[in-house]
Amino acid sequence: MPMLSFPLTPQWLDHVLELADTPWCCDAFDAVFVRHGWAIPAEDDEVAVGWLDHWPLGDPAAGAWHVVLGEYPGCADTDDRGVACDDPECHENSFLVLPLAYAAIDATDAYTGLPVSQQEFCGGEPPSQAAYLQDARSEDFTARYDDAARMLRARLGDPLPVAGPLPPDEPDQRISWERGKSLITLFLGANWYNYAQDDWIGIDIRPMG
Repeated sequence: MPMLSFPLTPQWLDHVLELADTPWCCDAFDAVFVRHGWAIPAEDDEVAVGWLDHWPLGDPAAGAWHVVLGEYPGCADTDDRGVACDDPECHENSFLVLPLAYAAIDATDAYTGLPVSQQEFCGGEPPSQAAYLQDARSEDFTARYDDAARMLRARLGDPLPVAGPLPPDEPDQRISWERGKSLITLFLGANWYNYAQDDWIGIDIRPMG
């Protein structure tokens, strides 16, 4: 099966924890993304980071990896982009996911019946920051989850007794940690943002509900 994976290095884990520590508002995330070169400074009254989409962590032309962003962070009761509030209704669908792997476990070409090609799976050349395997095994995929779990346990300690929810679906596997006002969840499951045509592993960050 084809698999695309992103290496979770200690540096990238530092970035994950920095994002979890960031106040849940547009100005704060804009500052982090601009500082790391993941966005250019906003002009006039615009925001630097566009949520509700995949966002490249660098220059897409240079093969940058990406995050998946939910609704815009902030407070529904004000237009001030520097305000983060604790009302769960203000950030019910706001989140940030760093994908660690994608795999088309049972996907085949509709015409040939063969496993989907790199072109079909990646939409072109794989990102330069990622590793691509055309003939990966299920164990290769779950190993990415296990490796990330070990790294997170080493940095954050034991996970919560009950993992946090991850709407709109319930992943096959997930474990969660509280960090300040954020919930960090490592998950493995169907990729509903691609209509469940593949499976993915990722680290989800969202405000505590």
